[in-house]
Amino acid sequence: MAMKERPQTTRLSLTVIVAAAALLGLTMGVMFYTSHKMLQQTVEQLVSREMNAIYLCIRNKLAKVEVTMDNMAWVAYENLDYPDDFFTTTRRLVKNNPDFLSSGIAFTPYFYKDRGKWFEPFSVRRKGGPNQKDTIEVMQLGSAEHDYTKMDFFTVPLEKKKSCWTKPYMDNEGAHTMVTTYSVPVYLPSGEYVAVVAADLDANWINEILEEAKTYKSTRRYLISGQYELLSGNDSPFVDEAIQRIKEDDTDHDEDGYITMKDERGEKIHVFYHAVGGKTDWILMNIVDDSEIFGKLRNIRLLLTLLVCAGLLALGFIIYRSTRNLQRLNRINAEKERIGGELQVASRIQQSMLPTLHLQRDDVEIGASLTPAREVGGDLYDYFIRDEKLFFCIGDTSGKGAPSAMLMAVTHSLFRAFSLHENNPARIMQAVNESACQGNDSNMFITFFIGVLDLPTGRLHYCDGGHDRPLILGMSGQEEAVISLECNPHLPVGVWPDTKYTAQEIMLSPGSVLFLYTDGLTEAKDLEHKQFGLERIKITLEGCVKAHSSLQEILPALSREVGLFVGEAEQSDDLAMLAIRYTPQRFESILDETLVLKNNVREISKLGPFFKDISERLEMDVNLARQLRLAVEEAAVNVIDYAYPAGTEGDVTLRVLYDGHCLKTMIIDSGIPFDPTVKERADTSLSAEDRQIGGLGILLVREMMDAINYERDSGQNVLTLIKHLKA
Repeated sequence: MAMKERPQTTRLSLTVIVAAAALLGLTMGVMFYTSHKMLQQTVEQLVSREMNAIYLCIRNKLAKVEVTMDNMAWVAYENLDYPDDFFTTTRRLVKNNPDFLSSGIAFTPYFYKDRGKWFEPFSVRRKGGPNQKDTIEVMQLGSAEHDYTKMDFFTVPLEKKKSCWTKPYMDNEGAHTMVTTYSVPVYLPSGEYVAVVAADLDANWINEILEEAKTYKSTRRYLISGQYELLSGNDSPFVDEAIQRIKEDDTDHDEDGYITMKDERGEKIHVFYHAVGGKTDWILMNIVDDSEIFGKLRNIRLLLTLLVCAGLLALGFIIYRSTRNLQRLNRINAEKERIGGELQVASRIQQSMLPTLHLQRDDVEIGASLTPAREVGGDLYDYFIRDEKLFFCIGDTSGKGAPSAMLMAVTHSLFRAFSLHENNPARIMQAVNESACQGNDSNMFITFFIGVLDLPTGRLHYCDGGHDRPLILGMSGQEEAVISLECNPHLPVGVWPDTKYTAQEIMLSPGSVLFLYTDGLTEAKDLEHKQFGLERIKITLEGCVKAHSSLQEILPALSREVGLFVGEAEQSDDLAMLAIRYTPQRFESILDETLVLKNNVREISKLGPFFKDISERLEMDVNLARQLRLAVEEAAVNVIDYAYPAGTEGDVTLRVLYDGHCLKTMIIDSGIPFDPTVKERADTSLSAEDRQIGGLGILLVREMMDAINYERDSGQNVLTLIKHLKA
């Protein structure tokens, strides 16, 4: 009962952890998205308020200048007959308007012929020193060196025929600093353009305003012209890109605009912009770093993630400890139920002899069950993997009870012992039979089936010693879903010591299932002594094939059918079932190299450059490459020495395959059948004098490789050396 509850408890625990992780992840995602959205809206509002404040400050200052100078155009027109008065007028404008840095009236060339080509009455405020007042300097600024007729403040109003602001420029002759000028054209009633009334503002006040009241430390503000030129602020590649993006943006520049982009360091930045308006074409641009806005939010998300992971680990630990305690309690209860006498102890010993380790393999799945009719029984099954081959057996001893259990234990040990150094199931069966017949005074015997499945190829070698023929499920190329395996008739093990056994072979299709059982399944009886029979087994298995049942569902399905059939009847015989599903994984090679050698030891010198090229292409560790090359050399020399008779020439082909994880080296020859994997391991604890000749080479290969495999295929010996590499 505990064995059945353990997988269910584990699945429930995993389900709880996965569900909790999914729920917490979803909650964090929603929280982060909502927080990010709210913070984004807050940032946009804050930046919008900042920009509005800057915008209003600029507009108010510009508006004062615009109103004053628009009125001055009429004053200039009324006083055209008194040119000397314009010096007083410009001086009064600068004196009465603290925001003005300078002011001038520039006339068209030769408007006053007696004054020459350039006539520009001009007044400028000169800053006084400490504890000194500002002074106003009045001058006639126009000259050949200061040809205002070529300057924007004079030409642009003429072109646009309206008053306007210029972009900031350096005034070297008058104000001696960066200024921006508001120019108002003066026309005669005839429409003739006669002069420009202009007022200059110190451009530094724009930089001062742009640096005021920053909510974020990373805030950078810029002023750009309607022609998308930078007017104020430090120039840089990402600022030029931002201006270009604003130019390409479809947003009406009379409204707020927003874009995101990367700066020169590749960091995300947020760009907000708004047109200053009025009689300017300026655009105010505000840039804020994404890291300052959302950095703390990301740190909070990381912290929450770590806390959630810690919580999940704690939850997993609690569930794990609870599950372990529950399993321990179940085992204790099960042990108490089995304690009852020596037979019960023997039953535990017998159960412990059966394979309990789950095969951690992708190419084969195994399910098995053993239900003795009494405390101990005579049915057995076994399986293990050696050299990429699955060795398995199933048997049914004659009789019941303790004598059958003893014969079962002996047969199990013999199978294990002889299978360690032999791959041929007929030879294994022969050896088991000869040993079982020695001293068999009770004339007990055992029906026995031995199979050796080559996992890389799916070739099944088997030998049947009087046992029920196994069934194959889902074999490709067969019309029936369930077929019986063709088996040569042989006597059971333990009858005659000189009985000859022959091996057979068949290729298993990927996904097919080999089902083995004892007669406790076919001969299960109900209250009327009717047997379950082979036909009911096939019907049940056909249903499993049609339902695409997993291997873990096949044996319980048969157990349920047998249970329903026998009903209240007592179990009359031991029942063992063994199911093997062959599930090979497709080997997708990303490297496939071949080297052909003659059966001459001198040819081994070609292996060094060949394997060096492969190891360099795979960027293999030098020590590992050296070890693998040594193992391949040992195996290749072994094949050259034994595959072909003396004086016979032949080829030895080395094929190296790699799929990103597993390196396979296949050594292929057409010589006599020779399986180096069945060679007994050399006993390295013995002295050199007492140790048998041979075996050290294959021992070296076994120690260096993760697995080795031999198979005789189409008249060729194929020795495969397998090493798992990190990608």
